[in-house]
Amino acid sequence: MEDVHQLKSFLAVAENLSFTRAAESLFLTQSAVSHQIADLERTLGVELFIRHGRTIELTASGRILADRARRIFADLRDAQAAVVAAARPDLGRLRIGASAAACQYLIPESLREFRECFPSYSLAITPGDSPLVAERVLDGSIDLGIMLKPEQRLKLTYADLFDDELGFVVSSLHPWAKAGKVDRKELAKQRMVFYSRNSATFRIVERFFVRMKTPLPDWIELGSMEAIKELVKLGLGISMMAKWICRAELAQKSLVWLPAPGGKLARTWCIACQAGRKLSIAEQTFIGLCRDAAGHLAE
Repeated sequence: MEDVHQLKSFLAVAENLSFTRAAESLFLTQSAVSHQIADLERTLGVELFIRHGRTIELTASGRILADRARRIFADLRDAQAAVVAAARPDLGRLRIGASAAACQYLIPESLREFRECFPSYSLAITPGDSPLVAERVLDGSIDLGIMLKPEQRLKLTYADLFDDELGFVVSSLHPWAKAGKVDRKELAKQRMVFYSRNSATFRIVERFFVRMKTPLPDWIELGSMEAIKELVKLGLGISMMAKWICRAELAQKSLVWLPAPGGKLARTWCIACQAGRKLSIAEQTFIGLCRDAAGHLAE
């Protein structure tokens, strides 16, 4: 199995689960992609896809090969970057994964200063919740991941950035805002608005409600922190977030932040990389810049 073109076509089909979309992404004909997959299956002596009419899915062998293929192409990209870096230390590539909140509030300032230090570097930002960011750091598809530090340590190295605390955010007209505290007896009656059920923050919230012996109330899922804050302002629900995410609204008194009852819901933000990997000067610089920017968020 020495033909990298076959492997590239296979991975395109595996990620799109469509020969047509894979061919379009590779600027090839569907027939050419189909022939490459057929040749690859003959070489390996296994089926990589199960065909169901117009739909396809990976076989067990196909899933294994897809995982290995991602690593192979990540290694090829790393090899290319290493060769370029050896010849031109001022050139390079930095791939960053980060949550939506980090992309909005932490990364811009850090990238601005990073660009001044390394103007010729290629930068790529991949948004994603902490579990997905960790997965992509592990498989090598991103270099650094800005994420919440997991309780269960993975095969990653963590550079801590700052600590924060989750609390309830309510409209200034909400009864809790006037009382200055959360009424535990009223928790189950509230409509909640959350960012993503797949996020590490949502898991913290779920554990909080279990500890309060209260079923998680009716809730809305939105993909934007700004949209969540607007709904809360309008009194259409309440949410849970850190103060730094709604600092402007707190200053304007359109939102009120209240600590969660029963003890702090503390989190630690960090930058993760693969364990044992030596960081480049550019990566070390970026981590330092993020720490500087994070200092303002923790205040």
